[in-house]
Amino acid sequence: MSLNAKLEDMLEEHIKSVKETDDSWWVEFGKAESDHDEELDEISVTGAGEAYDTPKAFKKKKKKDDDVNESKFMRIAKQSFLAEASYTAYKRDDTSSSKQKVNSAIKEINSKLHIIERLITQNIRLKTEDGVDSTKYWKSTRGNLYKISEKMMRIGEKIRRF
Repeated sequence: MSLNAKLEDMLEEHIKSVKETDDSWWVEFGKAESDHDEELDEISVTGAGEAYDTPKAFKKKKKKDDDVNESKFMRIAKQSFLAEASYTAYKRDDTSSSKQKVNSAIKEINSKLHIIERLITQNIRLKTEDGVDSTKYWKSTRGNLYKISEKMMRIGEKIRRF
């Protein structure tokens, strides 16, 4: 006997055994023995649109003020003298003397200028290594470079007066 014939015989025996099984479980679930041959209608498992047990399950969550990302400038400003609301509030601040305020401001300016200088040096190096010329700049980049050079000239004049 071939393998296919053996499989067919085994399948027929299994089908006969299934047909000869006890159908009492159909009756147990409210079905008559004659009903299990009919096709079942589509049913809903939600029970006629019952409400969810969790009333706020699909409610949008509100963002807290803590979740908002703070810009780097604002974080630095909060840590430095720029956090003061105005010059008068800065001048009236009794936590340090005027001499300490001026010296700490100069120290802070020096450290920030060092960071800016390092950033410029890194980008000049990147520009030369990757062969980026001025024609590949974005439209706003030229204007921003011009504004930066103007600001640097004004700052240089103020530092000389300082």
